[in-house]
Parts: sequence; structure tokens; C-alpha cells
Amino acid sequence: MTLLPRLLLATLSLPALASAAEPHPSTTLGVEAAHESLDNGSDDWRALTLRARHDFRPRQLAELTFGETERFGLRDNQVGMLYSTAIGAALTATVDANFSSTHRVLARNAAGASLQYEFRKGWLAHAGLRTSDYSSARVNQAHMMIEQYVGAASWSLAWRPTRAFATTAHSAELRGAWYYGERNAVGLSFARGKEAASTPFAVTLTDVRAVALTGRHAIAPHWTVNYALAHTRNSGLYTRKGISGGLAYTF
Repeated sequence: MTLLPRLLLATLSLPALASAAEPHPSTTLGVEAAHESLDNGSDDWRALTLRARHDFRPRQLAELTFGETERFGLRDNQVGMLYSTAIGAALTATVDANFSSTHRVLARNAAGASLQYEFRKGWLAHAGLRTSDYSSARVNQAHMMIEQYVGAASWSLAWRPTRAFATTAHSAELRGAWYYGERNAVGLSFARGKEAASTPFAVTLTDVRAVALTGRHAIAPHWTVNYALAHTRNSGLYTRKGISGGLAYTF
């Protein structure tokens, strides 16, 4: 998975954590657009995502996404689903899956599951597994993360081992966030290691260094905007500069 799709998720998850006290149930409809430029002469990457999310109660939600992605002059569609629910007072489980009928550069299908456990007040442990089937390879990834909330701020440290082509690679990510309002948040993340990069010809494991700024801001009682800025260096392939933005309505 490339960095910018992860940013789209991070853009939403930062304020969602900060606004857990909002009335429930609620439904959120949103649209997001992303643009990335590459320094190797390739065409710019573009993505458009429509998102529908329903929060049944705190720590229980379902989400459906429809997206179109253009990379290297090739266009893919994708449908994604996610469900998260509480299992007891401290444990939360999440499952997700996505499917692309075109899968020229995106995965043909992918599925994942994760657990979140609050082992002390303000301290969370996360662990999960994910498998992605591309036209030319299968990529398996695990993740483990520790997260702490301190007042209006949080930090997290994640480790992601990735298995592909009979090789195991590793990456790490450090993220910090500041919650400056009930529905407002801004975060900064740094990542380094190896990740699976998909091209029109193959899936390869490449060295990656990335920095990203993500955030969400309420502009009206029911409306929020989200954004992400990223700089990613895939050693031997390209350097990407990306920006994404979105608008969401909650009722």
C-alpha cells in the first residue's frame, strides 16, 4: 500500500478519535480527491474517493468506499468495506476488505483484520494482519503499534513487517497529533523502511522515506474538511509529492 492512501485513512481517523463523545448514531458522507506528482517523468497520479460511514455507537461503525485511481496513465476502480466493533470495555476489533475489477496497478483484492486494546488509561496497543493479491504477486503485511494520549495530544510508534517474493522487509512509522477542538486535529508522521510498490509491470519491495502532514477541521456544525500533504521517496523508482483534500457532511 502506498503512503497517500494511508493518509486518506489517517486524515479521517485523527479527528474521529478526538470526537468520540459526539452524539450517536450518526452518518457521514464524504468525497476526497488526491494528486501526486512524480520526478521520473511519469504522468501524475490522481484519485477520487466517495465515502459513506455510519457510527452506530462509540467504537462501532461501518464504512463503504468507492474509488477511482489513475497511475502511470492506467485507471483502476476499487470498492472497499470496513466494520469496527467493541469487544468488551477495552478491546476493539476491525475487519476490512477491498476489491478492484480492473487491478492494473491496484490490488485485485485485499483483506485485513486488527485489534485495539486499551491496557492503561490513555495507552493503546494495536496489532493486525493484511494480505493483498496483485496481478503479479501476493503481499502479506503485519503491523504492531503503541499509542498514547496525553491531554490534547497523542503519539504513536508502528512497526510493519512485509512479506513478498520469499523476502521479509520492515518499516517503521512515528506519528504525533494535536486535537485542538472537539472535531479538529492535525498530525505529523515520519516513515522509513521497505514497502510494496506497484507499477504497470510488477510489484517490488523498495526503500521508502516519507513525511506527511494530515488534518481535519470543522467549518460548520455538520461540515468538516480534511487534508494531507506528503513527500515520499521510493529509492530506485521515484520521488512523489502528494496533496489530498476532502469534504464531509455528518448528520
